[in-house]
Amino acid sequence: MRQILGPIGLAALTLAMMASTRVLAQDSESGTSGNAATAPAPAAAGMSAEASTPVKDQAAIQDAAKKAYQAIADSKIDDLWTLVQNKYDRKLRPESLRPGETGPKVSIAFDGNVKVLREGKKDAVVAANFFKPDSSDTPASEVSRLDLYMINDHGNWKIGAPDKKEAAFDGDKGGWYHSGAFTFCPNKGIVFLPNHFSSKTECDATAVCKQL
Repeated sequence: MRQILGPIGLAALTLAMMASTRVLAQDSESGTSGNAATAPAPAAAGMSAEASTPVKDQAAIQDAAKKAYQAIADSKIDDLWTLVQNKYDRKLRPESLRPGETGPKVSIAFDGNVKVLREGKKDAVVAANFFKPDSSDTPASEVSRLDLYMINDHGNWKIGAPDKKEAAFDGDKGGWYHSGAFTFCPNKGIVFLPNHFSSKTECDATAVCKQL
């Protein structure tokens, strides 16, 4: 009996091992095909995330702003008419392209560089080193900057006149010191925003050009 059971038991063990090997092979193939099917998922997720990221329009904003700064520097009203919102174009006057008599005394010194301070879906604020003080007693950092509030007007970036909310001025909240700066308001001319303390580390506020 032991001699008969021995071969039977060995045969049973062999069959069990063969069945186990087949199961492992099938599991391995299933895992490989599963990995191949799911491998592109991270890439697809990455593409989706990239597609949902807003596309910046800084190049178009800077291009329009440079033309506007140059037109202001050269006192070319005709050129500036096409660069401001239509409701303000006929309000422009040569005298509105220079600071008023009551503000700091400065001269034009536009260096051709434009920086986007903030950008939203429909508006933006840009800045440029545009003036130099006439007196050495006035620090250049306090009067050199000229800001423009830009509006996306049906795909074209034009100069607008910000109200208090759009100007985003929070100088009454204290915090970080910011130098003075000018803002070109197409409805009234160049307005000076004095130095102030703000909760923002970098100032991206403009003067208020219109009241609601």
